[in-house]
Amino acid sequence: MKICEDGRNKYYGTFRNEWKYYISLWECQALRERFSNMMELDPHAQNGIYMIRSLYFDDYWNSAYNEKMAGVDFRKKYRIRIYNCQDSHIKLERKIKLSNYIHKDSASITRQEFDWITEGRYDFLLRHKKPALSGILL
Repeated sequence: MKICEDGRNKYYGTFRNEWKYYISLWECQALRERFSNMMELDPHAQNGIYMIRSLYFDDYWNSAYNEKMAGVDFRKKYRIRIYNCQDSHIKLERKIKLSNYIHKDSASITRQEFDWITEGRYDFLLRHKKPALSGILL
């Protein structure tokens, strides 16, 4: 699979770099003050924070886990997320990693659709009216 110089891929769209860093509480406070005039707080946060609950999916052979541990360059990961312990806003996400590049597809699903997925009933995704959901299994 190839990613063009502009970060795009023919099949999946735009990829980005994702860098993660550990910082101290002091560094966190300094960065907050530095960027407070340039950035807006997340409107979904309550008192500046929100709780995220994630349910990750893997197959019978734990392929996603084993590919990560083996350092496989191209891999996919699926998860469902809720925020602030509420099921009123549920996201189904596919994260594709290619070397140091990452692409995410995300779509809202209903509580009923969540229940179907956890029951192993994925067929509705293939017929879904939302393109992000109908293509997520590809």
